[in-house]
Amino acid sequence: MDQPPTKTLQLKDQFGSPWLGGRNSHVRVRVAMYGVLLLLLVLGSLRGILAQHWQETRQLDIEVMQSVAEQVTTTQRLGLLIEALHGRLDAPARREAVGSAALLLRKEAQSFDELLNRQAALEPMASDAVLSALAAWRADREVLWPLLERWGAASADQSGAQGALLVEMERVVQRVSTSVYDLSRMVQQDVEQRSRRLISTIWTIVGGIAALGVLLAVGVVEPTARGVRRQYEAMSSQAERLKRLAMVAELSSNAIAITDSVHRVVWINEAFSNLTGYSPDQSRGRRIGTLLKARSADPTHFTEFTEALAQGRGIKREVRVITKSAELGWVLVDMQPIRDEDGTMSGWVLVATDLTAVRTQQEILSLAVSGAGLGIWHWDLVDDSVGWNARMQQILGYPDGALMPRSATWLSLIHPDDVQAWKHSLRQHLRDESNEHRLSVRLRHHSGRWVWVLFAGRAADRSVQGRVLRLAGVAMDVNAQKALEQQLRTAARTDDLTALPNRTVMVELIRAALARRHLEPGYHFAVLFMDFDRFKQVNDTLGHTVGDALLRQIARRLEDSLRPGDSFAHSGDFDKVAARIGGDEFVVLLDDIRGDLDAIHVAGRLLDVLAAPYVLDGHRVTSTVSIGIVTSTHTEDDADSVLRDADIAMYEAKRSGRARYVVFDPLMRSQVSDSVSLENDLRQALDNREMRVVYQPLVHLPGHQLAGVEALVRWQHPVRGAVSPVDFIPLAEACGVIAALGKFVLETACQTFAQLQRDLGSAAPPSMSVNLSRAQLREPGLVDMVRDALRSADMEPQQLVLEVTESLAAQDALVQTTLQELRAMGVALSLDDFGTGYSSLACLHELPVSSIKIDRSFVNLLDKSDYHRVLIEATLRVAATLKLGTVAEGIETAEQATEMAAMGCQKGQGYWFGRPMDVEALVAWIQARQPLEKIA
Repeated sequence: MDQPPTKTLQLKDQFGSPWLGGRNSHVRVRVAMYGVLLLLLVLGSLRGILAQHWQETRQLDIEVMQSVAEQVTTTQRLGLLIEALHGRLDAPARREAVGSAALLLRKEAQSFDELLNRQAALEPMASDAVLSALAAWRADREVLWPLLERWGAASADQSGAQGALLVEMERVVQRVSTSVYDLSRMVQQDVEQRSRRLISTIWTIVGGIAALGVLLAVGVVEPTARGVRRQYEAMSSQAERLKRLAMVAELSSNAIAITDSVHRVVWINEAFSNLTGYSPDQSRGRRIGTLLKARSADPTHFTEFTEALAQGRGIKREVRVITKSAELGWVLVDMQPIRDEDGTMSGWVLVATDLTAVRTQQEILSLAVSGAGLGIWHWDLVDDSVGWNARMQQILGYPDGALMPRSATWLSLIHPDDVQAWKHSLRQHLRDESNEHRLSVRLRHHSGRWVWVLFAGRAADRSVQGRVLRLAGVAMDVNAQKALEQQLRTAARTDDLTALPNRTVMVELIRAALARRHLEPGYHFAVLFMDFDRFKQVNDTLGHTVGDALLRQIARRLEDSLRPGDSFAHSGDFDKVAARIGGDEFVVLLDDIRGDLDAIHVAGRLLDVLAAPYVLDGHRVTSTVSIGIVTSTHTEDDADSVLRDADIAMYEAKRSGRARYVVFDPLMRSQVSDSVSLENDLRQALDNREMRVVYQPLVHLPGHQLAGVEALVRWQHPVRGAVSPVDFIPLAEACGVIAALGKFVLETACQTFAQLQRDLGSAAPPSMSVNLSRAQLREPGLVDMVRDALRSADMEPQQLVLEVTESLAAQDALVQTTLQELRAMGVALSLDDFGTGYSSLACLHELPVSSIKIDRSFVNLLDKSDYHRVLIEATLRVAATLKLGTVAEGIETAEQATEMAAMGCQKGQGYWFGRPMDVEALVAWIQARQPLEKIA
């Protein structure tokens, strides 16, 4: 049963603040305050760093302005000195003053450049006007220095040159004076602008700090104060609420206990003390289970409680409790975990409600209902006890005390075929009460017979979680009603002619077997699909009345031959194991077999039983059966597919010769599809020139001289490639192509023989062997076709050897007559694959053959099996006595060739001498052997 959602008692935050609340509120306040302090420290440090930077920048600006001012003064003084030299070039004192002023100006310029470099490291001048004035001053200054150097180098007696130089110097100094004055003015403006920016930045930081203070006051300080106030109010309210809850618990009539996390009692109310007989002092510190001494009404006793408590989830169940004095009866125990606000489990609360009175009322009601006269039953699912009234005893016929009041006993009375339906109905009702538990089942009567009883019941008691604790209902004897229903059902599901179950019943039985196979992996069953050979001939020749009589006799034989060990454990509607599904088709279902061998054994027995002659209105009729077997090893998941596969296996049995069984293999499905496609291709193979004839030599033993060749047909399909004769020869026989194919091989072989005679002369093979199929032997024009082929190739009849299989040669009079006509024509006949068919050494003299070919399966086991060696020796002795030629097929080693020669075999054929080859390869093979034959 599904568990109800677990209830958890929690101490919840009552004051609603997302910021401050619960036992971790002090942590959040502390984190907030430290965060504010850290932020203030960061801002203060930043302000100090910025102030230091601004101080250094301001000091450097002052030095730059002073340096510019000094250069202005020095430049002006230099200009005055140069002006004073006009007309007094020979005055040494004035010349020296000009030199000193020029030297001072140069030093001040160098000092100014150093100041600019320092300023660039801190905060370079970025104004375009400053940069432009600085560039102009530097350009003029670079023009002045060379003039001053030339002035200092000129001698006093060079008055003409000095006069011109002095004029030039005066002009340049005037220009430098102007540019340095402009630079001074631009620098002063740039410094003033940076000062204004400095003041603005300082006020911005001060404003930010003030705003941050307001924000902290509003966002942290005020919420913290309010949170503390709400927490105090909430704790007061919670204390009051807990006080009221404690009063309610103490005055409650339900037994209430509170434990710690390991189930030791912390507190109990008076009702709990009255229930258990333990005082609060005696209960405190003891485990709750020892106080209740709980004995669960469930078969698992207290396991559910133990598992729930171990997993930390609540549980609510009805249990029996035993106090210090006596058993009080049933109580409903609800035990739920107590969790703190962070999810930590701190204990448990247990509430127990006395249900003894309710249980008593249920018992009284049950006794009242039993007076209604119907069978009354009730099933206590908790303690697994089953009870019923006297009427129920009368329906089943059991005396008092004969049945144990347990569910297992009750279940053992239900018929095995009805157990699953009973369980399913019960499960459906337990899951959903709207699904009434109502059905008819067979119960074993005390006399041993089965009686039909209609049950109608429902849940009479449920736990709080919805789990059914007790079922109760009525029972009615419906045996007569079921008997009538069975008669009607039998009439609708029985074959009128044979009185066997019809196809509908068989499909149902197969479905039941498939369902059981899914439930029981070790379970096996088999389906035998039977179709009677040549049944249509009986209807056509003797009439449908005789055919119907044959079907009835077949049905009786099926019923009589299938022993109980082979039968299907049917539902009871039909005491049958076989069904007629239409026409002459019957199906047998074998249930609970040990394996496939059991099915094969039954099929073999049915072949013998059903093949015995039938006497029908004075007519003696023989009709064999072909059986297809499908076992549970290779079944599909639906009954129709099972029947289809069995039908496929049955047709494979017919194709293989009839009167036999074939076990279905999944490959047969694809073989059926491939067979249809292959048949279509085969019908076009001759017209498309895909067929060809190859030749395998026969040699004398010993000596290995060429004794003849055998013509073998091969099919080279443009898509499939080489198709084996094992695949297309039977298909050609089945679809009617074998006559045309056989004619093609015979005519081609005869023409090739004539060609070899012309090309090789005396080295040509003395005979040509050609195989005949069963269908060719039944063709009325076979003898004429052979005569025409010989005449067309100008061959002598004795040069042609027609090979027929052992089983064909021993068949009906029509085949025997055809063979006699061929033998009379002079054509040699060879018995192919001797030892594998139906003939024997005793009747070998009755066959019109001139030679026999020992099958390759005997030759391959020559050196491995004494049994096969003895058979070969016996065959060779009988052939020698009857003056029949002998050929050993499948010789693949020199040892086999030597052994067969030593045993008296006349000729050999196999890969050791030569594989099947086309005409050109055969000619080359013969020519390559001529020197060896001459030596031999």
